Amino acid sequence: MTILTGAVGLGQAASVQHAAAPLSSWHLSFANGNWLTGGYLSGFHELIERELTWSESHAPDLVARHEQTLKRVLPTRPSTAYRVPKDLTHSSDREERTRFYHSEYQNKLLVGLAEFLLDALHARDARVLLVIEGASHLSPTSRSLVRILTRREASVARLRFVMLDEDATHIDPDAAVIPFGAYSRQEFERHLDLARFSQVQREVLHRLSRGNLRVGRAMKHCFARGVTATGHLDARAVVDFYLASLDVDEITTLAAGHVRGTFSGDFIAQRSAEITDPAVLDPENERAHKEALERFRRGEGPLVVGHGLAISDKRRRIECLVEPCEILMGIGLYDTWFSFFAPMFTDHELRTHGDGSGPVNGLFINAAFVLYSMGNARVSVPFLEEFLAQFPRSRFVPTALYAQSMTYGRYQIPVDLERAETYARRNLGLIDEEFRDHDKYTYIKVFAENAYAYIRSRQGFLEEALDYCERGNAVIVATYGESGYRLHRSILIYNTSQIYEIVGDLTRAEARLREAITCDPYYAEYHNDLGNLLSRVKGRELEALEEYDRAIALSPPYYEAHLNRGILRSQLGQVAGALADFERTIEIKPEEWRALRELGNTKLQRGDAREALEAYVRALGYEHRDADLHANAGLAHSELGNAEAALLHYRTAIALNPAHAAAHNNLAAELLGRGLLDEALEHARTAAKHGDDPDFAANLAAIEGRRNARA
Repeated sequence: MTILTGAVGLGQAASVQHAAAPLSSWHLSFANGNWLTGGYLSGFHELIERELTWSESHAPDLVARHEQTLKRVLPTRPSTAYRVPKDLTHSSDREERTRFYHSEYQNKLLVGLAEFLLDALHARDARVLLVIEGASHLSPTSRSLVRILTRREASVARLRFVMLDEDATHIDPDAAVIPFGAYSRQEFERHLDLARFSQVQREVLHRLSRGNLRVGRAMKHCFARGVTATGHLDARAVVDFYLASLDVDEITTLAAGHVRGTFSGDFIAQRSAEITDPAVLDPENERAHKEALERFRRGEGPLVVGHGLAISDKRRRIECLVEPCEILMGIGLYDTWFSFFAPMFTDHELRTHGDGSGPVNGLFINAAFVLYSMGNARVSVPFLEEFLAQFPRSRFVPTALYAQSMTYGRYQIPVDLERAETYARRNLGLIDEEFRDHDKYTYIKVFAENAYAYIRSRQGFLEEALDYCERGNAVIVATYGESGYRLHRSILIYNTSQIYEIVGDLTRAEARLREAITCDPYYAEYHNDLGNLLSRVKGRELEALEEYDRAIALSPPYYEAHLNRGILRSQLGQVAGALADFERTIEIKPEEWRALRELGNTKLQRGDAREALEAYVRALGYEHRDADLHANAGLAHSELGNAEAALLHYRTAIALNPAHAAAHNNLAAELLGRGLLDEALEHARTAAKHGDDPDFAANLAAIEGRRNARA
């Protein structure tokens, strides 16, 4: 990556074109990096669209391989190469959508997108030099995609970046940075063709413009229209005086043109928009917002939010932004969504906008859902309390109470089951009192009972919880038929399966989980969970592997499924496959310390203590309070002859988990080697007490024998 800094108008793009001319094997591609006008994939939208279009015609199998990523990140863009339907999360009615993707889902999505781009470039043997203009305004999503791509070795051969970073935000601190200064007067005059201006005027033009061609063109236009400048004016004042010479309609026309051009007009048009009353431009921005949204719905352009955000009336602004927010939420791009929605969430006037039952209110409720599921109950709880007090008869009250019950019963750490039960019971009572005549009464009631069942299961009342779940599913089918509310039915059935698993009835747990899969066969998480369940049943490990395979095929890079499959493969002695899964997990999520731990374990089993230790050290950089990690790092050190380091890790493991049998046993062995028989015997006895490994008993016997012999 190369970063060119400096204001727009200093010739960065032209310089890149000139410098890239000799690179005949590289395709030079310019892209809009400003997320307000270029969408949540700003800087990449054009490249993705181009590679997808080529792949659909020339490599449809490549599209099919990455379709779960592509159809999620581009939800309105159809493709003839897609072969698998969407899961119910993306195909259910908005009113029923009760499932949100975990905040970590975005990383999987972007890893899949990066791999599609690199695979497509490789398939057509293409090399792209991507020049991103306005890179200081990249969306948070695009910044994450840049980081993922730049850490890939394959990117070096296929995709390189030049960032035109006006604000010098330096996307990559390790990138080469080239600052761009002003054009010299000679270059400035040549580019702008100032021959008909006097020498004094040319000098003033260059000085006022600070050698910037974009500003210089505006100054040239103003000078040509008779606006002169003294040494006391700056460029903006000159443009303002030029605009003062126009009538109101002319200024408004210039400003409206700037809006219609998606804020891409020249310096004069930009300034006219800045000085025009925002309320005058609101209709133009609203019209442009609706047109951009319609293009996105047709799959013909990015999701442009700049026009909606430019609307001056904050109530009308948020009304226009409801759908873009829901689109970003539905994809799982919470970083870009909250980058502009967070200030709105803090605005108490907007939080209480409307009658409590409108689209804006629904948006805030959904935001609270996402926030508490991300672990931000401290943020969501006060809002939900405020909402319930402000709108006690809102149609969203059951949803708000459900969210509160789940916050306290599932997502808050530590959970408060008593408080969670209070909210759940309050919800059930309110639904019977206020919503009995509602056309979705049964659905709403079963939805609330589902939350209550979860809480009761956490409280230990498993039979009661099962009764709610089983009855709820039967009522939904009886009321709405097999095809009604399939997403919620699948969630009900899945929750029933989880409770059966808790009580140890794996047969019924499996049956319910397979029923949930029948409802939502393309939801990868269900297949991963079925793999986890089957892996616990002796003799069904190969079936579990098949479910993990299915989950991985259905989901954008699914690191949890790779990790789970790798652990099972390791248990089955499929070492090469296990290593591949652990390495793939780390490729998708480099900070996944559990995969690093398992990678180290597998390498240690193969006798490669040095590489195992490298994996453990990396894992400890992300998680230093895992006893197993320290115990295994200690064993690797022991095998490498690093006794002092081994002792430190064993003692740390025991401090974290006093009943860690392996750490006690291995510490005893190290102490025995040092002749510290009494301390070694103490730890050997503790190991035998907490673990039934025959090696522990043998180690204890050996130490006792040495001690008795010495006595």
